[in-house]
Amino acid sequence: MDEPLVEISKKLIATDYEIDEISKQWTILKHEYRSSKDPTLREEIKKKWNRLENKKKNLEMNRRKIIEKKEEIEFKNRWKGWK
Repeated sequence: MDEPLVEISKKLIATDYEIDEISKQWTILKHEYRSSKDPTLREEIKKKWNRLENKKKNLEMNRRKIIEKKEEIEFKNRWKGWK
């Protein structure tokens, strides 16, 4: 009965971990961008930065969907208890 909830919780933890990793990479790129004076290198860093930012946005949207699904399962489980 709690198996779907456990699976969703695992997915949520994995997504949170990926978001944290991207945030760390993003911070490193930001530092490299600010310390670099070469325009071509800055342009490459900016492209990587934008890719990471898009990936992070997608993961955050997936995270919201996972949370909604988790809340829906918890809600259904609570209502089963009332019957």
